Amino acid sequence: MASGPGSFTGVRVGLTSVKAWSEVYGRAIASVSRLEAIAAQAAGGCQYVAASVDAHRDQVFGGLYRSQEGGLRLVETEMVAAPAEFIGWVKQRTVNERVSWISMDPEKVRTQEAWRARADAGETVEMSTNVLAPVIGEIGYQRAKEGRLVDALALDADYVRRTDAETSWNRGRTVPGEIKNPRSACTVRRFGPGDATAVREIVKESPQAAAWAEDAYERLPEWGGPLALVSEHAGEVTGFLMGREVAEEAEVLNLAVMPKFRRLGHGAALVSTALEGMRSRGVQSVYLEVRESNTRAIAFYEKHGFGKTGRRKGYYREPDEAAVTMVKKLTG
Repeated sequence: MASGPGSFTGVRVGLTSVKAWSEVYGRAIASVSRLEAIAAQAAGGCQYVAASVDAHRDQVFGGLYRSQEGGLRLVETEMVAAPAEFIGWVKQRTVNERVSWISMDPEKVRTQEAWRARADAGETVEMSTNVLAPVIGEIGYQRAKEGRLVDALALDADYVRRTDAETSWNRGRTVPGEIKNPRSACTVRRFGPGDATAVREIVKESPQAAAWAEDAYERLPEWGGPLALVSEHAGEVTGFLMGREVAEEAEVLNLAVMPKFRRLGHGAALVSTALEGMRSRGVQSVYLEVRESNTRAIAFYEKHGFGKTGRRKGYYREPDEAAVTMVKKLTG
C-alpha cells in the first residue's frame, strides 16, 4: 500500500483500512512510498531519479533515488520544501551527475529560476501518471518476495510534513515529569523503553486486549507520532493506553489494566489523561473498536462519553467476533 506522502485524511483512511485487513486476515504488509512509485516510472538512463509532487503551501514533497540492481534506493529521507530548495538539495547530493526528474506537477519545478541551469544542461521533467496503483502493486510484490514486510502495528504513515498534533506530541515527549491524576491513586506518565516487559505481562493477563507482536513495544518509542501512556502505582506499572493522532482525529488502539488494579480508577486515569492531552492538541474526534462481547469495556467507554457508531462483523480473530465501533467528540 502507499504509506504517503499525501493528504493527512487520505493517508490515514488508507492505513486504517490496510491495518484492519492485516489483522483480520493475518497477513503482513508491503509499505511503499508514493514518491518511490512516481520515481519508478522515470524513463531511466541516469544514475539518480528526483521525484516530486505538489504539497501545497508553495512546497513540494520530494525524494531523491539512486538506481541499483533490483530497483531504486532512497538517498536520504524524503522531504517537503519550496521547489527551488528541492532543486538545490538535489544538486548538492548529485554533484555533477545527470538526474532524471519526474513529477505529477512538473510546472512546480520547471518555473523555478533554479531550474534554468538544469534545463541548459539538457535535463527535463517527465510527467508522472496519477494512477499509481499498478506501480505500487509491482513494488509491493517485489518487497513481499524479499520478505520486506511489516505488521499492522509497525505500519506507519509517511506524512513527511508533520501534523500539528504530532508536532505538539513530540514536543511534549521531551518535557520531563509525571502527570498526576487526582481521581485515582496512580500516576500517569509517558511510555518509556523500560516499560515494554511490564506492558507485555499486562497483555498476557488481559485476553480482551489487542495482541501485538512480541517486539512491538520495544519499537514503540521510535515511532514518530503514537500516543503511549502507562499508569503507575508505588513504582509498578499497572496499566497502559496506546493510540495515534492524525490531524484532528485520534484512535485508541489498546488499553488494559493489570487485574489486581482494576476497578480502582487506573483505566479511568489513563483515558482521562489521554483525552485531556488530545483536546489540548486540537483533536476533535476519538475513535475505537471493542469486542462485541466485552460489555464491561463498552459500558466503561460510554461512561467516558463514547457513543456506539456501528458494528464490524468478523473484525476480531481468536476467537472470531464482531467489533462495536465507538466515537467521542471533543468539541462543543
